[in-house]
Amino acid sequence: MTPQEKQFVNYWSEKRKQWRWKKHSYRTFITVVLPIAILIDLVNYFIIGDTTYDFFSFGHFFVFLLNLIVLSILIILGSGLINWNYNESKYWNILRKSTNKLQ
Repeated sequence: MTPQEKQFVNYWSEKRKQWRWKKHSYRTFITVVLPIAILIDLVNYFIIGDTTYDFFSFGHFFVFLLNLIVLSILIILGSGLINWNYNESKYWNILRKSTNKLQ
C-alpha cells in the first residue's frame, strides 16, 4: 500500500464512522444549493427578463421556494450518494488489493 492509499484508508475509516446526513445536508444546502437557487432566480429575473411575477410577490416567492426544494433534494441526495459510494468503493478496493498482495 502506498502512503497516499494508507492515508486515504485511515481518513475514510474514521470519516465513515462520523458520517451524518444532517451535517452533509446542512453544509451542502448552505454552500451549494442556496447560492445556486438565488443565482438562478436573479439571472431569470434581471438578465433573461422573465417578468411574469413582480420581483416581490407571493407567486414569485412560491416559485423560488419550489425551485429551492427541488434543487435541495436533487443536489443533496445526489452529492451524498455519489460521495459515499465513491469513497466506499475506493476504500474497499484498496483493502482488497492490500490483502491480495499479502496472500
